[in-house]
Amino acid sequence: METAFQERSPIGQTRYQHFEARPVTGTFGAWITGIQVADALANDELFKELCDAWLKYQVLFFRDQELSPEQHLQLGGRFGEIQQLGYVGSLEGHDGVWVQEYPAMYEGPVSDINWHADSSFRSKPTRGSLLYALDVPDGAGATVWADQCAAYDDLTPAWRTFLAGLSCIHDNLTRNPYRVFDQLGGKALTDMRKFLPPTEHPVVCEHPESRRRFLFVSELMAREIVGMSRNESRAVLDFLFAHQTRPEYQARLHWAPKTLALWDNYSTLHRGIFDFGQSHRLMHRVSFNSDWITDA
Repeated sequence: METAFQERSPIGQTRYQHFEARPVTGTFGAWITGIQVADALANDELFKELCDAWLKYQVLFFRDQELSPEQHLQLGGRFGEIQQLGYVGSLEGHDGVWVQEYPAMYEGPVSDINWHADSSFRSKPTRGSLLYALDVPDGAGATVWADQCAAYDDLTPAWRTFLAGLSCIHDNLTRNPYRVFDQLGGKALTDMRKFLPPTEHPVVCEHPESRRRFLFVSELMAREIVGMSRNESRAVLDFLFAHQTRPEYQARLHWAPKTLALWDNYSTLHRGIFDFGQSHRLMHRVSFNSDWITDA
């Protein structure tokens, strides 16, 4: 077993004034109990504690939350600037509350079946998201996150040195260009490329708040390492894709109605588990932006 795994201590439980955070893995993620998140809209002390827990655990889970679309938007607005444009439409009368509904979304050009960080192909990636379950299939349709701070920490010194200074092209057509072309057609695809061109980001970034370093590549978006041949880039990315999603870095959420997840989109990856066929799965999502600082 690698030395890093042997030396790391579990992240542990934290008791805040307003709630308790119970870890779901050894490195990140926590269940938050004892509160209604909507109360943070009028309680600055509660909101500060939520921010502290979010920074520490990166992904927070909440059960039995009463959250209206208005409150959902307002809560996202406390964390950052609401992201208006997405790959799905907004709830009528609530711009920025994205409706993620299956099986209808199977017909769209975008899939969450591969690991990714949302909007990493933009110059300013999504800072975080609040995903709220309304109707979910029993025992299916989970979401999994992967801790990219721990993934970086566990790299050998040789790999850390090698990755320092490297950058990667993030492209939202890395995985499904032919499907998008078939569904949208050539002109629409060309227009989309003008609106959402590929973007270059460092392979290793420093978190603007925690100052921890994390890997910022993903199999859905990472197209190539800048300055490398195709074979060299493929070898590096394939290693990173396998390393960054090891079971030691994963936290899985089994949804239930009125479950809420808040995640750090900088320092974690996520993916949906599509094991629910044609069953109904309805979620509301609010995403928000902040300043993107990539120095590492």
